[in-house]
Amino acid sequence: MDAGNSRSVQDAGAAHLQVGARIRHARILKGMRMRDLAAAVGCDESMVSKIEAGKVMPSLAMLSKMVGALDRDMASFFGLEIEEHKLVQTPADRIRVEGDALRGGRGVIYERLVPLAAGNLLEANIHIVEPEGDKNDPITHQGEAVGYLLEGEIELFIDGTTYRMTAGDSFFFKAYLTNGYRNIGKTVARIIWVNTPQVH
Repeated sequence: MDAGNSRSVQDAGAAHLQVGARIRHARILKGMRMRDLAAAVGCDESMVSKIEAGKVMPSLAMLSKMVGALDRDMASFFGLEIEEHKLVQTPADRIRVEGDALRGGRGVIYERLVPLAAGNLLEANIHIVEPEGDKNDPITHQGEAVGYLLEGEIELFIDGTTYRMTAGDSFFFKAYLTNGYRNIGKTVARIIWVNTPQVH
């Protein structure tokens, strides 16, 4: 087998492992920005972008650094088949993430309705907001967001305007508008929140 064929086989194997997509998945779950991961492993943010897009394969040493920075180990990192997920999920199946390092806030748990994987066109979560819990999102991008308040009472902030919402109310806005919310009730609020993902 010549060198060219060997390289093709290696590249095919790497593609099958979906290294870049796995790194992006683990980074988003951890709530890290590309620049944070780049700083943690000592490379440029553009290199992280290329690796996640599958344009560049990291060396084993760099991959080990990235996996470690994401608080993972090689076994669990490659054991998760991000493209294989249940079409129907029970509450016990869904991933829950406490807080969001990118967007700040307190007293909020995100229950994933759409698996975080490369190629998905939507992000969807149930936001579980404790009394006095809040989220203020300074990150804006192109796209849209729509939501439905399942239970509780919140104040929703969109582009500097405050809207009081009770169970059964819904909202829709363009994702380039700053937004946030606060639970003003005495019980947990639950919000179904669907939006187009930010392009990293």
